[in-house]
Amino acid sequence: MKVLYLTQSSSLDFFYDLHKNSSSFKDAAYVVTDFEYYKSFIKKNPTFEVENKDIFKEWTLEPSQEILDKSFLNDIENEYFSSPILKSAKIDRRLVGGLKSTYIQNDKSVFTDEELMQNIQFSFKEISEFIDQYKPDLIIGFICVTMIEYLTFHIAKKKKIKYLNLRPSRVKNKFFVVDDIFDPAKDIVKDFASNIIDKKSNKEANDILKELNEDFLYEGVIPTKKKDSFIQHLKYSAISSYFMKKKNPILRISKYITNIFRYNYLQTIYAWRIKRIYQAYSSYNYFKKLPKHNHADYVLFPLHKEPEVQLLLHGYSYTNQIDVIENIAKNLPDGIKMLVKEHPMAAGYRSTRFYKKINRIPNVTIIGPMENLSTILKGAKMLITISGTSAFEAILKKIPVIHFGDLPFEQLSDKMIKKLNNFNDLSSSYNMLIKDYHYEESEIIRYIETCIRNSVPLDFYSLFLKKSPPNIYKRDIPSEKKKQLSILEDFIISKLH
Repeated sequence: MKVLYLTQSSSLDFFYDLHKNSSSFKDAAYVVTDFEYYKSFIKKNPTFEVENKDIFKEWTLEPSQEILDKSFLNDIENEYFSSPILKSAKIDRRLVGGLKSTYIQNDKSVFTDEELMQNIQFSFKEISEFIDQYKPDLIIGFICVTMIEYLTFHIAKKKKIKYLNLRPSRVKNKFFVVDDIFDPAKDIVKDFASNIIDKKSNKEANDILKELNEDFLYEGVIPTKKKDSFIQHLKYSAISSYFMKKKNPILRISKYITNIFRYNYLQTIYAWRIKRIYQAYSSYNYFKKLPKHNHADYVLFPLHKEPEVQLLLHGYSYTNQIDVIENIAKNLPDGIKMLVKEHPMAAGYRSTRFYKKINRIPNVTIIGPMENLSTILKGAKMLITISGTSAFEAILKKIPVIHFGDLPFEQLSDKMIKKLNNFNDLSSSYNMLIKDYHYEESEIIRYIETCIRNSVPLDFYSLFLKKSPPNIYKRDIPSEKKKQLSILEDFIISKLH
């Protein structure tokens, strides 16, 4: 079986491990999208390019010389896509916010729409040709945060090539393996509607629900500390490297010198990192000085870190969060306040100017990233979100939910959760949901059962990407990796039949 893996930076290691441990996948091709990470990967795996001749290197593309052909774009939009083709580029955070957005929020557009269309046109031609030449039997991707993956998904559907997307279900360590990049995945919707009776899944679902009610954590998420301190803000502002092992100090100093004098990092990356530390300090002091909220009747709106997949893909029409907050606040019923909570991973990411702008919106109060979400939820009348996982925690805590973007569990009873497409409907929908609210545990268990049947247990972020500490002894890591990869492979094979 010939497989094409769609990778993003460190997920290349994961897919390479999957293929090396596979007994079913004969040949492999790779799409790689991060030049800097790829260089470090090749140092660790010097035989990779000898073993694999079919490698699509995204950074080698030069779309700036492409002559824009609007008729060509219109044709492929009609033939391959069910939404405007410009979305292909605008779901890619690198094209929306650029490198700067990795460190601090960037509100300026990096490319014009015409430049994005050039990029789409050229990339579509190149990845189509690559697929036609390699002729994969199966394409496997991870979430969908790059333009190349978005294009490849639609090309695969048109050419009837089997496509599978891996992404976290946010239910413990269950990782979806589905045919869709969108939420809710068609596999999930179909399975949930079928109401399958499965005693094994039912028992596991009940056990998971009990665990989630005690502690709503899922694999890879880093819990916030009970104590809100500046040190915690700093740690969360650099969370991606916080759990990684420290490198040799001499090598680190050498790398800093090279980056400063050869790559001019003082004007870019180091400057952004310094600004992030400053913003962590200033925002910590800003939130510390704010009076504690004492609202009795309030809805909770958790902010998204941006740009991220929950906004760019699953909340595509609602990427301007300040506009969303303004529209929600002015359409709430009389007497209901709006509490906006910052995301823990956004500590230091945004300036205090952003928070002050939110706090000036009538009927709105903002609170800091280290505030305990579970505690705030308990007192909320409702959670309103674009497409955040916090909605599932709210449902488990018997809090009604209204959302505007796409959620994997939005097919649950409309007596617990309601999707809106118009802010003008908010007040009436709020009152109706409050009036008709009914917690239906059987629906939740049925959804968790659906997740179990369409996923595999995979400690992706901790065991494979090392973004949080694994919950096993170091000596057991290699065998546990092999075990999980074997389960994943078997599940993938089952999806092909």
